[in-house]
Amino acid sequence: MNKWFTEKLVLIYLICIPFLVYGAHPRQTSTSAPITVIGTGYVGLVLGACLADLGHTVTCCDVDQNKIEMLSKGVIPIYEAGLHEIVLKNLESKRLFFSTNICESILNSSNIFITVGTPEGKNGEANLSYIFDVAETIGKNLHHTKTIFVKSTVPMGTIEWIREIIEKNNPTKTPFNLGYAPEFLREGSSVEDFMHPDRIVIGADNEETADIFALLMQPLLDQGVPLCRTSIASAEMIKYASNSFLSIKISFINEIADFCEKIGANVEEVALAIGLDKRIGKAFLKPGPGYGGSCFPKDTLAFLKAAEKYGIDLNTVNAAVQTNSLRASKIVEKLQSRFGSLAGLKIAVLGLAFKEKTDDVRESAALKLIESLQNKGAILKCYDPIATENALKVLPDLATFSNPLDAMEGADALILATPWKEFLELDFQEVYNRMKNKFIFDTRNLLDEKSLRSIGFEVESIGKKNH
Repeated sequence: MNKWFTEKLVLIYLICIPFLVYGAHPRQTSTSAPITVIGTGYVGLVLGACLADLGHTVTCCDVDQNKIEMLSKGVIPIYEAGLHEIVLKNLESKRLFFSTNICESILNSSNIFITVGTPEGKNGEANLSYIFDVAETIGKNLHHTKTIFVKSTVPMGTIEWIREIIEKNNPTKTPFNLGYAPEFLREGSSVEDFMHPDRIVIGADNEETADIFALLMQPLLDQGVPLCRTSIASAEMIKYASNSFLSIKISFINEIADFCEKIGANVEEVALAIGLDKRIGKAFLKPGPGYGGSCFPKDTLAFLKAAEKYGIDLNTVNAAVQTNSLRASKIVEKLQSRFGSLAGLKIAVLGLAFKEKTDDVRESAALKLIESLQNKGAILKCYDPIATENALKVLPDLATFSNPLDAMEGADALILATPWKEFLELDFQEVYNRMKNKFIFDTRNLLDEKSLRSIGFEVESIGKKNH
């Protein structure tokens, strides 16, 4: 074979192989096939933006026209560190697009990610109606072989139901690949978690599906990130088991904190020593008012319901859920022990989001605590750096302030409910001057108790002997 012929053959191979593996697309500008992401919530938006940043051409779809118009202009409806910059960058580079035309995007893509919500439904079960609607739409628009990856959190057996729905609504009987790729993103650091994950999981029933997913994630795999290739059933289990285990760690350390208070131990010292054991690890051993957010509360309940259908008792997970449900009442009890009746007591609350670095208030421990205090007749005055608007959608009558010091004016007590780092920078001498009673309840063990006591504050914390 002469040199000229060999060079031409290699050139043809390099040009054609992406089309042979994925299919062509008129918009394609990256090194892989075009991708459609259906759903632009936390998971979908972060996934779409980050895939585009890896070099892929991505169209994020949603039925919410107003949201799509905002996103197309680079306006992000959620607060997530680094996300705005990455969206703008990839909009400008023509790798990231937004559309309400889901059918057209499916037709023009070879790889589809499903990221719609699976909110808590009846009796704690996951509401799968949105994901089943998407599966039906995909089935009706399969005109050449596509690979479909589910990212939404779903209970065991759901991927097979999705497969059946797609097949039922696929009149041309076009073949397709289906896999489950669970996400492990933490709100507040989801971009970082996507770009530098602990592991990547793909559940698939054939090597082709797993290989295509691996190729899409190749830039991350090149960094040395482990890829776990599993069955679909194992991938479904991995997601729920992971979130449930972390929930158990949180509930465990909160129970240890209660025990520490009774015997005069310091939960921070205990947690540090426990966490240094490599078999345990230090993550999620921070005591507080309980876990919240869009994942742990919903996923643990859905996990319990799924297990129940198979006749399995997840007693450890159930105990974690029960422990978490009691955290707000325990804090209220401590306040009652200090003040007696809470009726008419003016309480300033710092933090409304379920955690720092996010404006998400879903299942927020801070809001649960506020509702419990309101039920006891307390008067609440609240501040959060970015979550106030979302909090008012849940509690529209909540008294909120744009300046934290104003919320503390004349307060009988101050509760730190969300561990925003900016609260460490408050002028606590000014806080002292503004408050009526100098009592601080730090439910996150964030503040320097020694410094606060030197000013004259009475300080209550979690899992420590309080003086």
